[in-house]
Amino acid sequence: MEKVARLEPPIGFEPATCARVRVAEVVHAFFKTVPTIARKLQTLLDVGLSYIKLGQSATTLSGGEAQRVKLALELSKRDT
Repeated sequence: MEKVARLEPPIGFEPATCARVRVAEVVHAFFKTVPTIARKLQTLLDVGLSYIKLGQSATTLSGGEAQRVKLALELSKRDT
């Protein structure tokens, strides 16, 4: 059985609030204990999308932002 990490929101953050927080605000503080998530969020930072909110709908992104999200997804994949 796969071990699943339990995520606790940082002090002062409710789970619903985390969806409205920008990637840059939580990548190191909240998700550093979950390497898979931290790697994906760090890649969003690396491609210049630090201002994207965690719960932001994909339909609200511009074409260029959507392309950078796709690029970040590919770049964050581990080599197999």
